[in-house]
Amino acid sequence: MKIEEWDEYKHFINAITESLASISSSPALTKVTGYIFNTGGKKLRPLVIMLSCGAAGGDFKSTTNACLAVEAIHTASLAHDDILDAGTMRRNQPTIHEKYGLTAAILCGDFLIAKSIEWISIYNPQVVFDFGHSGVLLSEGEIIDASIKRGEMKAEEYLECIYKKTAALFEISAKIGSRIAHSNDEDAIEAFGTYGYEFGMAYQIVDDLLEDFGLYKDKESGVLSDSLFSIHLRTMPFAEAAKKTILEAEAYLNRAKEAIAGVSESPSKEKMFALADYVNSLMDKIRNAPELA
Repeated sequence: MKIEEWDEYKHFINAITESLASISSSPALTKVTGYIFNTGGKKLRPLVIMLSCGAAGGDFKSTTNACLAVEAIHTASLAHDDILDAGTMRRNQPTIHEKYGLTAAILCGDFLIAKSIEWISIYNPQVVFDFGHSGVLLSEGEIIDASIKRGEMKAEEYLECIYKKTAALFEISAKIGSRIAHSNDEDAIEAFGTYGYEFGMAYQIVDDLLEDFGLYKDKESGVLSDSLFSIHLRTMPFAEAAKKTILEAEAYLNRAKEAIAGVSESPSKEKMFALADYVNSLMDKIRNAPELA
């Protein structure tokens, strides 16, 4: 099944379209925000929110504002990250600072962060706190990434960096979805959070690996950060480093599935498993590369 065919995905795309129609009273902000906020991508973070809510017994449509908030803060981080990395292309189009300039990119990112607070504010205090904490962690991850030159990052620093920059938002998205389902079972909420953490760690490891292998045709950055693969390359041959990285990503994905194995069976749970399988499948081109034979 294609993710784009899921009801949750279609619902969120419609929500973005509707929100952009009245997102700002400023025509300039509306134009620039629409350029970056309505681009492609699998919308994995909002999907994790909606599916976690459904798997916890809630109505995924009740998470719409939370999904918009998470996508907004993620999009803001991309706008700022592309500036830091001197990125020129993302998702097959010029980055926002390339098209509209640095000032517009910075202000658009700031606006989306503010808008995300507005969207998340309708939920209970714990959801709002979790969301705010994700922004704290994201900023701390950016500091780690920006302060260590490629070739100098250690494995433990890399794992801390991708947790804060990527996995934490997946972790908190899964928690938010289950909380919105009115679940008072903290153990269950933590289980969903573990799924998000393990899934997010794997996703970033795979994303970095694909970039190292030149398999991204829709993204160009002037500054590359270290990856788990590039760190392994310092101490082992090319093929061994690639295989070790693949195995580590697979282990995270397996643990993601294990985290929610005890959750009641439902279409939402099946789709959460399918998301893990989707990320795993992204590594197939690398698994089948001649260099790894």
